[in-house]
Amino acid sequence: MASNRSVRRAQEPVTYTCDLCDSEDGVRWYCNDCQENLCDRCKETHTRGRKTKNDDVVSIGEANRQDHLPVPEVCKRHPGKLCDFFCSDCNELISSTCFSKRHDQHNWKLFEDELSVKKGHFKEHMTTITDKIAHFKNDTSERHRVNKTFKDNIDTTRKEVNSQRTKLKAEVDYVAEAVLAELASLEKEESLLYKKDIQRSEKNVEELTRLLEKAELTDTSSVSIFETEILLRTTLPLYDVKVKHVSPKQPSFVLGNINRILLTKMLGELHHGDQYEKTDIDSKHVQRLSKFTVSQQNQILDISQVDDSHAWLSIHEYQGLVLINREGVVKEAVKLDFCPHRITMVETTDILMTSNPVNTFVYKLSLPNKQVTTFADIRPHRAYDISINEKDEVLVSTNTPDIVVLNHAGTIVRKVPCGMDGRCITCLSSGDIAVSDLNNVSIVPDSSGTTKYKWTGELNNGQKVGSRDICTMPRDKYDRLFVPNVTNSQMYVLPRDSTQASCLLDQKRGVTKPTSVGVDTCGKVWIGCVDGTVHVIRL
Repeated sequence: MASNRSVRRAQEPVTYTCDLCDSEDGVRWYCNDCQENLCDRCKETHTRGRKTKNDDVVSIGEANRQDHLPVPEVCKRHPGKLCDFFCSDCNELISSTCFSKRHDQHNWKLFEDELSVKKGHFKEHMTTITDKIAHFKNDTSERHRVNKTFKDNIDTTRKEVNSQRTKLKAEVDYVAEAVLAELASLEKEESLLYKKDIQRSEKNVEELTRLLEKAELTDTSSVSIFETEILLRTTLPLYDVKVKHVSPKQPSFVLGNINRILLTKMLGELHHGDQYEKTDIDSKHVQRLSKFTVSQQNQILDISQVDDSHAWLSIHEYQGLVLINREGVVKEAVKLDFCPHRITMVETTDILMTSNPVNTFVYKLSLPNKQVTTFADIRPHRAYDISINEKDEVLVSTNTPDIVVLNHAGTIVRKVPCGMDGRCITCLSSGDIAVSDLNNVSIVPDSSGTTKYKWTGELNNGQKVGSRDICTMPRDKYDRLFVPNVTNSQMYVLPRDSTQASCLLDQKRGVTKPTSVGVDTCGKVWIGCVDGTVHVIRL
């Protein structure tokens, strides 16, 4: 707060004198060209003068003085008074009248002193603006450079992919051409043999026909019959009809299995880092990309990926499906007249579903028109879980030892025994089937149903999982099974052809009672929990 002496000094009015008439009354104008203060009367005269009518006459507060002396502006509350002070508390310019009436207890400064400070700040702001402009220009330039580098990298990678594809196609064409050339060779060989055999047969027919004609012309009552009989007796053995032609073996072409994993390894894989920061999950193997809770805040029953950014969810006691991105934003919701349980995508156009509570039906949702139809009725069995194999057959677990196999039309084509009351099911790229009950996971061949090996809770650290409650077990492109255990809030990864799993996540890393898992083609894992929370992680 200002001292009394300062207050008295500050309250002394600052007046201006008209440079033309020496009046102190109404001096509110300034001529920038003449560098003169003007009162109201002289201002009128000044603006009408022949030589001065085009001068730049402004309010005295806007004066452009060549000697750079500060010129206070006129007070807005008290016309005729100049703002000679600055109130720091109110952050405004004030006149002596304002000062005495409203700001006498505030902190204030003289106009000239505050102006000096403001000029310093102004220069700092100008410097800051210049620096920021330079910074953003540099940012823009760098972003242009990064973008160009990124695009160049995309173009280079695209060329490499196309080059590799051309090489693979060339190799496939080479192998196919070799098979076709072998077929052509077999065809040519058979054609030559066929021609020889036909010519031989036709020659025999011709010769035997002449022999028959000669025999028919022989007089059986004369001596010539003796000669003809001798000819026939010696000639006929030359034509042995018991000799059979050796038929060529019919070639058969055994179709090879198209192994997408092997093809991917041969073509190459795209590696790119997602721009997400690590959060709660501090495992060196795991990075959480996002976490969200669905609005229903209910158990996530199943997750089916559309791509690496979107997935369909089925939710406990919710009559419908929700399409959500990995930030938790709902992109689409489909209402149904039943609560779906297990779901799986059929390419990108359809979704196959079982219901909760389970019944004998497998339903099909057509995404383009949102129509739901009954895909199959597998009674007397009940449909629990569904999976699609490499042959596009639909396999349905029934919570019995039988797995029902359907074709693309929903017709039952066969049943596969699995050796347990199969609850969860996943088709592997190898052609085998992974099936589980509440506690164990078995791998069985699709052809025989004989168990190849079983996981009963063994971990690769020598320990064994106690109580288990397996709700689902999807696979990634390497046929690794992801097995959540709602009982102890852990999730395990069971490698292909192994009876020992590793613990990937537990409750210490923020995952509580996982009930469903989905794995996309890029290796990102979506984990749904009993409270409706979804974690999206990357290995």
